[in-house]
Amino acid sequence: MEFSIFSGKNLRDRTLFGLYLLGLAVILASHSSYLLLFFAFILLLLARSQWLKMLKKSFKAIVFFNIAITLGYLIIALVQQKPWLDYLLLFNLRVFDLTLTTMLFSHYVNIALALSFSKTLSFLLSISLSQIYSYQKSYENFMLALKSRLIKKMSERAQKEFITSVFGYFFTKALYDSEEKSLALKARGFFDKS
Repeated sequence: MEFSIFSGKNLRDRTLFGLYLLGLAVILASHSSYLLLFFAFILLLLARSQWLKMLKKSFKAIVFFNIAITLGYLIIALVQQKPWLDYLLLFNLRVFDLTLTTMLFSHYVNIALALSFSKTLSFLLSISLSQIYSYQKSYENFMLALKSRLIKKMSERAQKEFITSVFGYFFTKALYDSEEKSLALKARGFFDKS
């Protein structure tokens, strides 16, 4: 069987990728809370039987970020005596729609097939995924090591020391990995000096 860039699966994923980008553009360009609310409703319908799961995942992904931004803006708006309700509603709906759109896209579309039209994008995707899996595996190893060494609940000081050492490890790993990836990209001609 011969591989074709226009095979049915590739074409479906590329079309959905194009619709995803169009959806993001529409959400970002919209300044109507009603339109964004309607768009969220359509997205939940597109999720079909997964709508509740997608709703929960999207909400969990944005709740802390949105609360921090909302409270900060609310305090500034109250101090300056500016209207705030419409802006906060628009902001929170826009972030929710963007997140839900991305969740749906990643759930229903094979990103590797969607980006297969470009060798550069495919290569960058594989590098990104390898980094994500590497960090995820390191984090899981840290948590397993911690669980295996704990007899009783950690003190607050020990928790802070553990978090600090894990953060230090990931920071150092990120610096080292960025140098390695930069060299790999240079070797493949991504940073051509011409």
